Order: sequence, then C-alpha cells, then structure tokens
Amino acid sequence: MDKKEVLYRMMLIREMEHKIESLFSQGLLRGTTHCCIGQEAVPAAMSYLIDINRDYLCSGHRAHGLSMMMTMKPETLLGEIMGKPYGMAKGLGGSQHVYYKNYFTNGITGGMATIATGIAFALKQEKTDAISVVDFGDGAMNEGYVLEAFNLAAEMKLPVLYILENNGYAMSTPVETANPFMVFEDRVKGFALPYTRVEASDFDNLYSVLETAVKKVRETREPQFVEVLTHRFCGHSKSDKRAYIPQERDDYWHEHDCIKSVAKQLSEAEVKEVEESVAAEIERVYQYCINH
Repeated sequence: MDKKEVLYRMMLIREMEHKIESLFSQGLLRGTTHCCIGQEAVPAAMSYLIDINRDYLCSGHRAHGLSMMMTMKPETLLGEIMGKPYGMAKGLGGSQHVYYKNYFTNGITGGMATIATGIAFALKQEKTDAISVVDFGDGAMNEGYVLEAFNLAAEMKLPVLYILENNGYAMSTPVETANPFMVFEDRVKGFALPYTRVEASDFDNLYSVLETAVKKVRETREPQFVEVLTHRFCGHSKSDKRAYIPQERDDYWHEHDCIKSVAKQLSEAEVKEVEESVAAEIERVYQYCINH
C-alpha cells in the first residue's frame, strides 16, 4: 500500500472538513453538518477494503469521510452540501442523506444498522461473496433497533461487518455517563458476535484488524464486530463548542493523531508534497462548486 496515497486520502478528508466548517461559519452553507475531523482512519482504510460496485456500505450522520472515499470525487460531497445537482444525491440530501452506487447514509442514530443487516440477509439468499458493512457511533449502542439487528445477524449468521467508531461522546454525553463501561465488549459478546477492539491512532494496525474482519465475513458468511476507539477534534455539529471535552483527552489524541501515524513513515519532503497536493485539490473543488 502506497503510504503517500494513504496520507493523501486522510488529509483530503480532514482538510475538506475544515473547509466545510469554514463555509458554514461564513453562512455559505445551509442546514447542519457533522464533521469527522480526527476520525479519518476508518474511511481511509475502508476505501481500500470495500468494492462499492459489489459490496454494500451504510453509515450515519458523521459520514463525509466515507462519502468522499467511496466516490474519490470531493466535489460530489461539497456539491451535495451546497445543493448542487452534481452532488451525490443531486443536491437533495444535504450533509446527512447521501448515496452512491451501493453506499447509503441517513441521519438517524444507528439507523442504518438495521438496513445493513437486511442487506446482509438478501446477500445470504443470493449466495454471493459480497458483504454488507455498517459504520456507526457509540450513541447508537443504546438504541433498541441496533441491538435487535445484532441479535438477528448472530442468530441467522449474516455476512455483515459492524464497525463502531467510539469517539467517547454521544453528542455531548460521555460514554461512561450513559453506560456502565467505557468499551462495549461484554455487550457485543452477549449477542455471540465475534468482537475486536482497536485504537485508530495506529493506521497500520487498524487497517490490519479491518482487513481481517472483512476477510472473515466474506469467507465465512457470518458477522463480525470491530470497535474502533477514536476521537473527534471538532464539535458534534457546527454549533458545538466542545466545552465538555477535557483538555487531557484532546492532548492525548493530538499526540496520537491517526494522520501522524502515517506521516511519520514518510520523509518531510514527501509529507510536504502531499500537503500541497491536498491544498490544491481543496481549492480546485471549492472553485468548481462555487462557480457551477
């Protein structure tokens, strides 16, 4: 895997999110948005592991990164948020409701877990090697329909991969306030789902865990569950000032930034080249969306 390309994809997600936040602050975008700044590792990894022409991928409201990685055309995301007809959903879905080929999102907390499980049921009947994948946040782990989806997938042995991006907060509610534990291993294993936990700070390790999970689902036609411990450097949405996040938590994740884990494998000249390439692409996309 070309680490310069990996770094490019992760930095493209981050810088596009910063651009989106800036445009919202200038009043150039309407509605709301939920950025994934700090959580670029999973979408970057999944862009290498999922064939969106064959497999199915579902996500929720914090899905800008996955959206860009599925199309590899950032203007389709920014255009969508700006209401442009060339947006992923022809400008009708906004930030939260987009689609592309076999990729779908909605704004309901954990709402796509049931959809992805139903898709997995269909794939099981078709006897294909395609798989269903769904990505959601820790707030979804207290939704009844999400737990029902886990139960159904385990009982019927469906080819679905559940990816929990646990960033520690359901909006502003800390995980430990809403649950008797910080990680969800016991709850997941209670449904007899194979469970793995990994921290997003080491991209190579994260990629290896997700690659193994995808392979197991594809080969066994049975479910897997991966919990990814991560962090967002932005608020839940554009009006969130993040006053509830302790400084020491921010400090830890800035030190263990997933982008740094890739950048440190490259030379300073290579990193600078990627940064310049990303900046040029963000400007190109911005100019295109402003003028078309």
